[in-house]
Amino acid sequence: MQQLKTLTIAATASFAAVFSLNAAMPSQEEMWKLIQEQQKQIAELKARVNTNQTVVATVQTESARTKAEAQQISRTLSQTQAQLDATTIAVEEASSGTSGGWWEKTSVGGYGELHANFNENADDQIDFHRFVLFVNHDYNDWISLYTELELEHSLAGDGKPGEVELEQAFVRMDWTENFSTDIGLYLQTVGLLNETHEPNTFYGVERNAVEKYIIPTTWWEGGIRGHYRFANGVSIGAGISSGLNSQDGYIRGGRQKVANATFNESAFTGNVNYTGIAGLNLGASVFYQSDIDQTAAGETSALLTALHANYRKGGFGLRALYAAWNLDGDVDAAAEDQSGYYIEPSYRFDLAEDYGEIGFFVRFSDYNYFDSESVAKEREITSYGVNYWPTENVVLKADVQNVKNDNDAINLGFGYQF
Repeated sequence: MQQLKTLTIAATASFAAVFSLNAAMPSQEEMWKLIQEQQKQIAELKARVNTNQTVVATVQTESARTKAEAQQISRTLSQTQAQLDATTIAVEEASSGTSGGWWEKTSVGGYGELHANFNENADDQIDFHRFVLFVNHDYNDWISLYTELELEHSLAGDGKPGEVELEQAFVRMDWTENFSTDIGLYLQTVGLLNETHEPNTFYGVERNAVEKYIIPTTWWEGGIRGHYRFANGVSIGAGISSGLNSQDGYIRGGRQKVANATFNESAFTGNVNYTGIAGLNLGASVFYQSDIDQTAAGETSALLTALHANYRKGGFGLRALYAAWNLDGDVDAAAEDQSGYYIEPSYRFDLAEDYGEIGFFVRFSDYNYFDSESVAKEREITSYGVNYWPTENVVLKADVQNVKNDNDAINLGFGYQF
């Protein structure tokens, strides 16, 4: 409108100028031309004003739209931040144990195995050898509980073949990323099978004899131990615990299983492992007890040393173990040195898609031990057989045992883990 006023004033001034320059009144024709020119100028100015008003309105609209979008983005950011703050609080509460129930940090697992043994000069047997349940719980991000309860031979009680046993019940504290301690009832860190003996993790229906009579798998004690892991793949451990109670030199029979165990003598353990190369586990362990008969009448010190290697590359696998006891004191001379070893090559490969894996093995074992009847025995066993895993945690097994100067056997087995 301001521009229109300006044009009108300019037109009036021009009109006046014409009259001032021409004393005589213009003719009618000249007046008509002058009016037409002025109307044309006014029309052009109006068009320009309308255009400017449209531009201004557009700018104002866009400004309002931009402002609304900015406000919406601000509101969205505020909502997102609120959600993020709520999530952070929930995570912090969960990690400190102030949110949710115990079941959110408790896990359940276990394993079991069924064996059928066809013996050359003895009765054939079928036995649900073990049914085991794990119940583990995380108190927070550095303290956890581990437990393992086992029923052996399917039926326990007076006159029954089985037992109900507590194999693990300990609390682990991860003080740092590399250092942890365990306190309670735990499996001894010695050999290959004692800590990892789920049926789908090893070849053969029965556990090998060296890790039954020389290392008395499964073997647990009550105590405290520490474990440190270096960045180069080396780890070390040491502990003090309850010990054996064997007055006749029969090592397997000396396990007290932390059941009202005599504790006149403590035991000391140590181990070192190397896992710095993919697929390789090398280890050594020692167990020492100054008196394994736990009485004041006699004193028999006992030292166990064990070495193991476990290697797998592609389908090829190799296990080897050596273990030896040295007993010194009031014990039968035949029981002073008990030792054994085994070597087990194997090969495992995939079957057709969705049909799992199959593996073949052969194991050579040689050991001597002092048995429950105070008789020194020596055995050489060649075992060979097959494992079939339809899925990683279920296994079917078959093997043949050729025992030098003793009874041979054919064994069938099934096992699972979850």
